[in-house]
Amino acid sequence: MQPERRVLRSADPSQAIRIFLAKNAGEPGVLAAAIASDDGLLLGGVGNEDLDALAAVGAAMDAGRDVAKHCDRQGWSPRTLFAQRLRVGSDDFTLTTLGAPMFATDDVSALLSRILA
Repeated sequence: MQPERRVLRSADPSQAIRIFLAKNAGEPGVLAAAIASDDGLLLGGVGNEDLDALAAVGAAMDAGRDVAKHCDRQGWSPRTLFAQRLRVGSDDFTLTTLGAPMFATDDVSALLSRILA
């Protein structure tokens, strides 16, 4: 039997997402990260920002809407927001990062597939 490789884990999906992002959003320049449902509702996130706003703005940005005034309210530049659509089964999610893109999107998709199954 193999030893458990994950030290921190949670049966709560939101907490599992936060744990995963805390370990994987440490890519250079990433200040905050949020995963949202297709309609912009926060599923989980990390960082010292308004994560609900980050999730909503990222989903809107991914849908092609102008998010400049929402970014201004938060003190963000649209140039420092990165929204990536993730498809898990028949569901779409948005991974939004502030500062720099997060490149572990395949890992995020696999996580969502496991915890939302």
